[in-house]
Amino acid sequence: MIPIYLCEDNPLQLDLLKSMIEKYIFIQAYDMEIRQAVHTPHELLNLLPDQPENAVYFLDIHLHSDMDGIELASAIRQKDPRAFIIFTTTHSEMAMTTFRYQVEPLGFLIKDDPNYTLQILHCLQSVLEKSKIPASPNGRLHFRMPDQDLFIPIHEILYIEATGAHRITVHTTTAIYQCSGSLNETLSKLDQSFFLCHKSCLVNTAHIRTLYRRPCQIVLDNGAVCPCAQRRFSQLQHLMGIE
Repeated sequence: MIPIYLCEDNPLQLDLLKSMIEKYIFIQAYDMEIRQAVHTPHELLNLLPDQPENAVYFLDIHLHSDMDGIELASAIRQKDPRAFIIFTTTHSEMAMTTFRYQVEPLGFLIKDDPNYTLQILHCLQSVLEKSKIPASPNGRLHFRMPDQDLFIPIHEILYIEATGAHRITVHTTTAIYQCSGSLNETLSKLDQSFFLCHKSCLVNTAHIRTLYRRPCQIVLDNGAVCPCAQRRFSQLQHLMGIE
């Protein structure tokens, strides 16, 4: 799970930004969550964990505090060096200032730009792209574990479920594996036979035995049952060649 932090001194702007991000996370089934949404830079810094998270930060530049958004970004970089920092502002001329501070922002969003909401989505997609797990050679899904490198033959995977914060469980025809990662990260390394049938489940359509419409469920070759979101059932039928 990729954490997201927001810092915006205007309550209405903060609520709007939070609402848009939550909508995109839900619709796209992104493995992300808004961890904190605050009004002041010091409040945000006090809430950050001691260990780096590679988190996403949407920061207003003008915070009407003794610390602006650019200075806040510099402080965040010290705690979370690989953070994804996205600035929001109504002043486009501030873009060059962010580069002078060498905070390396992922994005610079202008609030009154007609494409503001779309740019937020693009930033979230960019974060996921840059957070991908390593490529899997020779038809195997690769996971780097604390004491080993795990290679799982893709054709043996039945389904993969989200089981915790940035944790997944891979169910195969022969074993079950607990790994670090997210469903969206994993899906990006798999072929088109895999389908995100639910926000918490990724299924290998090659192993589907039965589809149930009510309730929306998927039965696999080994008898395991996976949930399927109602709004994704017709997509799965189409993928299976059912009209």
